[in-house]
Formats: sequence, C-alpha cells, structure tokens
Amino acid sequence: MKIGIVGSGLAGFITAYAIVMKGFGTEIVMIDKDVSRAGAEAADILHAVPFGHSVVIGQGAILTLRGAPWSLWPPGGGGSRASRGSISRSTTPPC
Repeated sequence: MKIGIVGSGLAGFITAYAIVMKGFGTEIVMIDKDVSRAGAEAADILHAVPFGHSVVIGQGAILTLRGAPWSLWPPGGGGSRASRGSISRSTTPPC
C-alpha cells in the first residue's frame, strides 16, 4: 500500500519512521516544500529499513500521491494545518 506524508518536519519524519517500523505500507512518499529535505529525511529512514519492515521510501511531488489510498498531513510547522493533523483516504491527491 502506498502512503503519502505531506511535510517532512519532525512530525512527518516520526510518522514515516513509525510506519516503517510497524510495517504498515510497502511504499512511502515524503513530500515537502523543501524537496531536498524530503529526500534527506527519506534517506535517513531508509537506513532504518534493515531493522524494520521492507518498504520503498522516497520523496516526490504532491502528484505522486495519485493512487495512494492514504495521505497523512502531520501537525506542525506553519500554515493553516499548524494546530492539527489530518488523515485523508482518497484515490486522488488533495490538490
């Protein structure tokens, strides 16, 4: 199952790490305004894969969530979602 995480700050990183360790998905896509940060956080989590469950993890744009049954918007940072997180279940990206 493909899971998208929008935001690669502390909350997004910990969410992705927990998903890897619990084995909840087969593919995780990290999305952030800062593309290089999303890639770096994905690489850090990839180093944990030998200790968790097998998963493909990488960074991408919001359109890479197409076909993902779940997208996670962890709380944190600035913006309109600063005080709450949300979980969306859909087959199309929320854009």
